[in-house]
Amino acid sequence: MSVGLPGSVALHKTGGSSAYHESCIPAAKKNVSVPPPRQNYTEADYTKCDIVTQDEVWKQSVNKEKKGVKEWEENWGFMTEFDPKGRPKSAKEEPTNKSQFSEDINVPNTNSGNYGNRLNTEVGQTMQNMEFQFNSGSRKKKMGSDMICY
Repeated sequence: MSVGLPGSVALHKTGGSSAYHESCIPAAKKNVSVPPPRQNYTEADYTKCDIVTQDEVWKQSVNKEKKGVKEWEENWGFMTEFDPKGRPKSAKEEPTNKSQFSEDINVPNTNSGNYGNRLNTEVGQTMQNMEFQFNSGSRKKKMGSDMICY
């Protein structure tokens, strides 16, 4: 038994097409290859990309992460307001007058301060002198007055 609309080629219930239909398809369309399925790329594949592509990939991953955080806050953020037993948590008070810098003079506030902090030691002075001597060959030198040509 065949199924179909009036004026159309009849198809069998099994889903196969008729011999007439098969003969109507152009040869170029019969052998159309299906593109391979999309690959899951590894991190090594992305390192082969140029810098612009790597930047785009980075931006996309950052945006996905931001979107995920936003969705988590919408769906599960309420859980942060309760303890494991379901009781509401009290809000933690943050200090208002707390300085972000160290109050101790001997403790540096930055990583560059850590480096500079150690130069006052004997080892630090020795390293600084060695660095000065090592780089002295590449410095510009002032020419003597006997070398000036007019």
